[in-house]
Amino acid sequence: MLDGFPEMVDARRPEMVDARRLEMVDARRPETVDARRPKMVDARRSLACLVLASTLAVACDKERAPEFPAAEVFEPPVEVHGEWRGEVAGTRGTLRVDDLAGNHYRGMFEGGEGRRYVLNMEQLEAPGPDGGAAVSNLVHFTWQDGRGDRGEGWLLVNRDGNALTGSFGRGDGTTSGAGDWTFVRADAERAG
Repeated sequence: MLDGFPEMVDARRPEMVDARRLEMVDARRPETVDARRPKMVDARRSLACLVLASTLAVACDKERAPEFPAAEVFEPPVEVHGEWRGEVAGTRGTLRVDDLAGNHYRGMFEGGEGRRYVLNMEQLEAPGPDGGAAVSNLVHFTWQDGRGDRGEGWLLVNRDGNALTGSFGRGDGTTSGAGDWTFVRADAERAG
């Protein structure tokens, strides 16, 4: 018997063993095994295993981090929470950002044509002037529209904290391709 491979046995002649012809024995129907006529490898099963292996390899490729623009640290740190007016991928609307714990936020974009995105947002940290980690002007978010579409994106808040721009994509790890985000603070719009 070869390491890791079963020996073939003719059900009518158990003493007959041929290690040159290997096959998997169907334990439910041992009478169908015939060493003189080896089974062909099931091409469909092999193809299914190949497809499964390649699918798992792609699905496990989560090592690739989303692409973000360079973050900056400002003094005082920029604020993300509040109400913003602008557009997402050409659809005008309002983005409301609520504080959660730490550097985390909940965002809700509501625009024309019933478009709505719910965002789970995190204001990322970057090296500060003293070399330690500090809150930056870069915000990473995941989004969903409540209809099964979802993805990731990023937003940059300007130094004055009154405008933000960004991009979003569909699917895991894709932060571009679905459109651009352009907003100004609602109170800055009224003052201007």
